[in-house]
Amino acid sequence: MQTANPFQTILEELGEVKQLLYSIQKEPELELQKKFYSFKEAAEILKLDYQTVRSHVLKGNIQAEKIGRFYRINHQDLMDALHSVKSLKYKR
Repeated sequence: MQTANPFQTILEELGEVKQLLYSIQKEPELELQKKFYSFKEAAEILKLDYQTVRSHVLKGNIQAEKIGRFYRINHQDLMDALHSVKSLKYKR
């Protein structure tokens, strides 16, 4: 006579929940990799003036792609610039 382990079902479902949670956590990272910002949006995120962000892009301190006649800043490039340059506000 063999009895089933009552915890086996719980452990299996817990494994499924872990997998779902992991996949949900990874989705925002993938979405942010594809996210691009305009100068205005980047200025709001960095709490800087529009012209300051534009100046940093034109100087090459912040990497940006020119799409048509507009510049777009990738989310990861914006965060890298924020961390690599000590202070974007006061760099001269």
